[in-house]
Amino acid sequence: MSNLIFRFKVTFEDVDDVERIIDVSSKNTFKDFHNFIQETIKFDNKKPASFFKANDSWRGNEEFSTIAKPNAKSAGASELGKFIDDPHQKFLYNYDPESGNWHLRAEIVKLLKADSDTAYPSLFKSIGIAPKQFVDPKKIITDPSAKLLQEADDLIKGLTEEIEEDDDEDSEKENENDFNLFGNEIDESEIDESQINNGAPED
Repeated sequence: MSNLIFRFKVTFEDVDDVERIIDVSSKNTFKDFHNFIQETIKFDNKKPASFFKANDSWRGNEEFSTIAKPNAKSAGASELGKFIDDPHQKFLYNYDPESGNWHLRAEIVKLLKADSDTAYPSLFKSIGIAPKQFVDPKKIITDPSAKLLQEADDLIKGLTEEIEEDDDEDSEKENENDFNLFGNEIDESEIDESQINNGAPED
C-alpha cells in the first residue's frame, strides 16, 4: 500500500462551487493532509483542526486531531493508509472549531499508483475561489493582512453605495428637467396677453 495514492475531493459544507482535488499518499499523515488543505484554500493554519472518519451518511466517529485531545488520535502520528478501508472513504474536516468553525468534507474519488517524481500531497485540480477565512467583520481580526483585506472591502463597498446614491440623485434631476422644460416657476407678468389668440384668425 506504500505506493498507493488516494485522490480526494475536498468541499465546503456551506459553500457551493468550491472544490479542491488533492492526491494524498497512503504514507502521508492526517496532519500532512490538513496542512495542504490549508494551503490550497489560503487559510492561516494557526488554529487546531480535526478529521473524523465518516460513514456513508457523513456521520463522523474516530477523530484525528492536530492538538492533544482526550479520545482523539494524533493527526501527526496517523498515516491515512492505516485508517482507510473503503475505496470511497469519507472524512469530515473541522478547522478552528472555537471561532470560525469551518466544516469541510473529503471523499476518495479515485485510487492511483504513486508517481516517483511527485511530492505528496499534491493538488490535482482547483475549482472556485475559497471563502475568506475572516468572514464576519464584527469579529476582531488579528492577522494584519486579513484586516487590510477587510478594510479594503469595506472601503469599496462604501464607494459603491455613494456612486449609486449620486446616480439616483442625477436621475431625479434629469426627470425633473424633462418634465418642466421652462424651469420650476413661470412669471405670469411677463406674458403678453395680446399675443394670445383666443379664437379663429381674423380675415
